[in-house]
Amino acid sequence: MSNIPPKGRTLVNALGIPGMLLMIWLGGIYFTLFMTLVIVLALKEFYELYREKGINASLPLGLAGAAFFIWFYHTDPYWNMLSFLQLAFAFVILALLVELFSKKVNPAANLAYTIFGIAYIPMLLGSLIAIRQIDMTYDTYFTFAVFVSIWICDSAAFGIGMKWGKKKIFPRVSPKKTIVGSVAGFLSVLIFFYVLEHFHLPSADFSLQDVIVFSIISGVFGQLGDFMESLFKRDVGVKDSGTFLKGHGGVLDRFDSLIFAASLTYFYFLF
Repeated sequence: MSNIPPKGRTLVNALGIPGMLLMIWLGGIYFTLFMTLVIVLALKEFYELYREKGINASLPLGLAGAAFFIWFYHTDPYWNMLSFLQLAFAFVILALLVELFSKKVNPAANLAYTIFGIAYIPMLLGSLIAIRQIDMTYDTYFTFAVFVSIWICDSAAFGIGMKWGKKKIFPRVSPKKTIVGSVAGFLSVLIFFYVLEHFHLPSADFSLQDVIVFSIISGVFGQLGDFMESLFKRDVGVKDSGTFLKGHGGVLDRFDSLIFAASLTYFYFLF
């Protein structure tokens, strides 16, 4: 997550967390529409980050790619590889042709960032839609677990890191994050998933192996997702990905940790 002041974090969390939990609880088309809004705003923020460097990623193409992944995850969360490849190939050819006739400078960079933005946000973050669809099929609660584990990790890493952390863990990318904070975030997630296992949540067959795997996904890769977005922002010299939250950062800032966590959780389900 971005370096938002404590009061700002509290306000955003107080307003946003109940709303997100409600959307997760409703599931189905309601959660898909919520994630569609998140994906569109986050994708727009990502493309705008690099406009200052003269890179003009195509938002219309990005939205077309986002629509494909949203539809794919909502209707076929179990990954029909043939259908995916057919549509992916057609989209790449379309993107190449659009860039050919766009008359913009830096065509290779424009195309690369357009496709990367689709892979980074709709493909990875959008996998939350598939997880929620799977939850609805099997009456499980993995979507709740992913969201809450990321919030717990972020809160523990921020609070404990601010109070006791001294040595920085990744100063080149995120100068305020500390080793103590990151370790605290991981341990808090490990405890959280162990408690879920004890009470047989988020599913009846949730095992100790799952505790370890999901703790690594949320407690380690969730933080790496945060660092990844920080790297992009540092590359273009900005503090926040956007201003949608009125001084408390952008949408991408609030969902960056979920990008790796959601996609790896989905991958674990499939394979």
